[in-house]
Amino acid sequence: MYGAIAKHIRQAAKLLAWFASATLVLIMALTFVDVVGRNFFGRALIGTVESVELLMGILVFSGLALTELHRKHIVIETFQNLLPSGLRRISVFINLLLAVAIAALLMRQLIIKSIEIFKEQEHTQILEIPYWPTAILMSAGMVLFVLVLLLRFIETCAGHSD
Repeated sequence: MYGAIAKHIRQAAKLLAWFASATLVLIMALTFVDVVGRNFFGRALIGTVESVELLMGILVFSGLALTELHRKHIVIETFQNLLPSGLRRISVFINLLLAVAIAALLMRQLIIKSIEIFKEQEHTQILEIPYWPTAILMSAGMVLFVLVLLLRFIETCAGHSD
């Protein structure tokens, strides 16, 4: 059962990472068109800044789970390598527990804010793009990140971490 759930979470993280890649391409295309329009035609693409701001939120939160899955986050191990293996294992356990707790708290707040944004029907000033789709995608990315952290925590407790 655990293996099937873990497999689905990993697949979802990879799928969301592809979505993040597409988002990055869209950000680059919008920026390119905006710069070309400004420099060669004297006209900027209307709403580029607010569109890119929304897309950046999606990009960041869509990549968190895969980054954790591949352990590519910044890690500072200044003192951990000096500890004996038993204490190092306890340190890793505590660090993961704190990461799960803090990420879960952030996820909760993001979901609460997403609901609030949806209820208030908040939108951007120029193009009047609703904020709620972005907030929901950011929340989904954060939920997946917490699930990947939980997987890492369970694997560490079971002694299966690399």
